[in-house]
Amino acid sequence: MSVKELHRKAMKYNDLAIIAKRNDPDKVIEYFRKAFEFEKQAFVLFSSESDEEPTRTILLRSAANLAMLATQPREAEKLISIGLAGDPPDELAEELRNILQQVNFFRHLESKDVALDSNEIQLNLSGNEVGHGIIRSDEFLNRVEIIEKLAFRTVDRLRNLPFKEKGRKRKADIIEFEPFLSVPRAASFAVTIRFGHSTNQTVIPGAESQTSLIDDILKNIQLVNEGSFDKLNGTIENEEYRRNFIGLLKKLAPDGDRIKLVGFTVKRNSEIRTIPLTKVKTEFQIPEIETPNQDIKPEPIELTGTLSFADYKKSTIKLTDSNNIDYKIFVPKGLLSDVVKPYFEEEVVIRGVEKEGIIELIDVNINE
Repeated sequence: MSVKELHRKAMKYNDLAIIAKRNDPDKVIEYFRKAFEFEKQAFVLFSSESDEEPTRTILLRSAANLAMLATQPREAEKLISIGLAGDPPDELAEELRNILQQVNFFRHLESKDVALDSNEIQLNLSGNEVGHGIIRSDEFLNRVEIIEKLAFRTVDRLRNLPFKEKGRKRKADIIEFEPFLSVPRAASFAVTIRFGHSTNQTVIPGAESQTSLIDDILKNIQLVNEGSFDKLNGTIENEEYRRNFIGLLKKLAPDGDRIKLVGFTVKRNSEIRTIPLTKVKTEFQIPEIETPNQDIKPEPIELTGTLSFADYKKSTIKLTDSNNIDYKIFVPKGLLSDVVKPYFEEEVVIRGVEKEGIIELIDVNINE
């Protein structure tokens, strides 16, 4: 087969793997491995005849990406080494380094030298703000706070409690589920999070509470990774909890620059499981509230300004722009306390829709 024919075969199996994510999950890795083998053959055949750039590096980058999707990081590492040893264009060389960073990150996720209990997870972070055992403080501390919020919200949901937008955490919850951190380890940046333990807990019947809590969070992270939002609707049936989960997960996710990778490691039945959060912040979409009158098409709106006021009873916030004009914005339940409140007194960009004269928030981010 020619280089073009091998590449087409690779893309065919890549497409089959993407389709299988929804219809036949057991086939996904098999298809990605076939795609990788064909793309690797395409690169080997091309490089035996020519070293022309950028085609050489484009084929190699594609093969390395497929190797990662096929859970063969060592193969990706070898290909990247070949690519960087050549003379790739600067932009493609940077992309190869990014893939190599993923290879190293997944190796750290294996936690070969770390003993984990069932009520512990290891949080791994990697990116331009991460060094050898060192990290920019806000990138780390903000994510630990988000994990704490995810834990308390998940506990309430598993208890079938109504979503509570504001108010103090219950003292019993703090005892049983407050996270405790180990000393950070070098690698990407890794820290073990252990959830509190009470000798009198009967919080989640039929299982160890912290283990059930961790497994539920990671299962739903995996569903978001796969884009399986229909299944997520089934595991988090309450719309307010589901909106809150996606909103918090967006804040936890990598931005693709300062933090490029976020991953979790747990131990189950003497085996280590790794769950990377692969979606970057810009790929998240917080679900909108459906309008009863579907004939009215909402108008998209984007505003920049400072958040300065919140009314919990009416679920509204106030944004003041650079011209000192105030905007009243409705915040769907599930977002105000955990997702929007941390941005108060910050300059932010708000995306929303205007429905019958009311601005409804869809997304909020720091104005950078």
